[in-house]
Amino acid sequence: MNIPSYRPNYYSLEDITVTQERVPCRTTQDLYMMGFLDASEKSANLTNNHALELPLWVILQQDERNPHFEAQIPDIYSAAYKEIYKADANYVELGALCKFYFELGVYLTRYDGTNSVSDMLHVTAQERMKVLKDLCQNVGIESLNVNSKFEFMERLLFSEGCKTNQLFDDWLQERQVHIKSTEIAVNLRKRKRSLDSEMQEEQ
Repeated sequence: MNIPSYRPNYYSLEDITVTQERVPCRTTQDLYMMGFLDASEKSANLTNNHALELPLWVILQQDERNPHFEAQIPDIYSAAYKEIYKADANYVELGALCKFYFELGVYLTRYDGTNSVSDMLHVTAQERMKVLKDLCQNVGIESLNVNSKFEFMERLLFSEGCKTNQLFDDWLQERQVHIKSTEIAVNLRKRKRSLDSEMQEEQ
């Protein structure tokens, strides 16, 4: 599985999945015969300032000179949630809140004129990475249900962190043959053996 990028990637399945997430928006003009875009709309047309939800890719593909929709920032990136993250970011189960919390948030920063979303993402990530690192070192992937606690990017980092920590433990126990000693370490061991041999001969 490829690690998703924070920039649009045409060949990334993860990036495609992120842009399928539905975001709230409003129409910027009357749209005739477009009522089918809103399942709850009985009219065949959409009037100006009509609220609905659309996949993110629809918003991204608009002509900037004549946009039909104006993206709204979802509630999970609102000031109310910012206070919750500030109080204890690790208490929030981001996986249940939004599967692609960070990736989606990065996309939405272009529609946020106050930069509050980018600040929220930065602070939340900082706080949660500390606990994520601790869990990788002390809990392990088999002992924790990460589906609801972590969002997509965090699950990838948690999985890689646990694997790396296990490889390091195996190396310390000299059980891992895939991790080879560095050339410096090998030379130091050779020099030590040579010195030991010389000392034994002198004795």
